[in-house]
Amino acid sequence: MSAILQESTRPSDQLNGLYPGIDIRTASGYFEAVRHGVSGEILKSFVTTINNRELFARALGKDKSNLSKSYRVDKLPTVIGDSVLDTVRVYMLATDIYGSLDLATEWLSSSIPALGGEIPVDLMDSHAGRELVRQTLRKIEFGEYS
Repeated sequence: MSAILQESTRPSDQLNGLYPGIDIRTASGYFEAVRHGVSGEILKSFVTTINNRELFARALGKDKSNLSKSYRVDKLPTVIGDSVLDTVRVYMLATDIYGSLDLATEWLSSSIPALGGEIPVDLMDSHAGRELVRQTLRKIEFGEYS
């Protein structure tokens, strides 16, 4: 993306605002959010906004038919909350690069040659997969891929 967006007008603001009071885009905010934890209510907001139950079910290690049970918990286990927040951060990066959540979702759901034809959301059930997707997005952001 050639123009630098002001922090207050980033396309990822919608997702960032779902975790109240913390900017999860920053390293310190992300760390604070992981330590504070992810409630079932926040998880439900992420799932509803991103609209990919399967992705979040895999992040939780559950079947998507059982995902709604997690909406009732006070706080997800720390490791699972970390996985959920990291998944959302990848979506936020893609949203900022492509300018909207819809375009980011389209890219994340498409076969990507730079990923050996893999579909990014299919890689995001592990930290290593999310990092690979994140690196590819950074290369797009800086013009290495079109």
